[in-house]
Amino acid sequence: MRSGAAVRFPGGAIALLLAAMAGGHAHASPWARLDGEILVISGMNYFRSDLSSQDPNGGFFESIESDTYVEFGLTEDITIGGKAIYANSSLSNSAGNFSDSSFSEIEAYGQYQFLRTMKHAASVKLSAGKPAAFQSGALSEMGGGGADVELAALYGRNVMYEPIKIFVAAEAGFRKRFGENADIIRTQGTLGIEPGKRWVLLLETFAAVSMRNEGPAGADYDIVKIKPSVLYRFNRRWAIQAGVTEEIADRNLARGRTYFFALWSAF
Repeated sequence: MRSGAAVRFPGGAIALLLAAMAGGHAHASPWARLDGEILVISGMNYFRSDLSSQDPNGGFFESIESDTYVEFGLTEDITIGGKAIYANSSLSNSAGNFSDSSFSEIEAYGQYQFLRTMKHAASVKLSAGKPAAFQSGALSEMGGGGADVELAALYGRNVMYEPIKIFVAAEAGFRKRFGENADIIRTQGTLGIEPGKRWVLLLETFAAVSMRNEGPAGADYDIVKIKPSVLYRFNRRWAIQAGVTEEIADRNLARGRTYFFALWSAF
């Protein structure tokens, strides 16, 4: 970022398939990793937002991110993991042109699976980390700092096996933010359809609702996203995924769109 500039950037094996991603960023599955199993998802994301609604003179915000997400089966019921996101971001508006390159988000979590059958699974997850410096559309996100801690519940169900496989998953969590940013209630849903052995079609939804308890310099925003994607499995170990995330509703944001590509590997 340009030195001395006060800038607030705008934002923005069913178990193998269900490390569901929000805006390209992976989140845990209700199904725990097997004991000793490792899942790694490495992705690239491109986000762009038109700032006409925020700045009468127009402008844009864009970000190219590389992210890595890891899960490890500590036991049959306990999974640990984390993610790291590095962003190259730029902002152009009536105040000038600005850029920044840094780790925008780092997070670790532990998850306990307390229910698992052939039909469904349920887990609880506790995560903590450095919050994202660049939230899609969030003009004041840079002002908060601090740390995030979240407690979430996850549920997944296999709906159908023949003639095609269909599964659903849901996640709901409360994210406490210890800086200036408002606390958040977050929900996520996933619908997966597997028409063949190698192909999986995913439709995901993501919503974050602010508790509106931010400090003077903190972020306060609501966002709803949808994310269709396609995943192709080369074998049991390797897969690729590509898709788009569309921001469809908001408050205090400049909406945008993310294109992403990810490589999945399980060991």
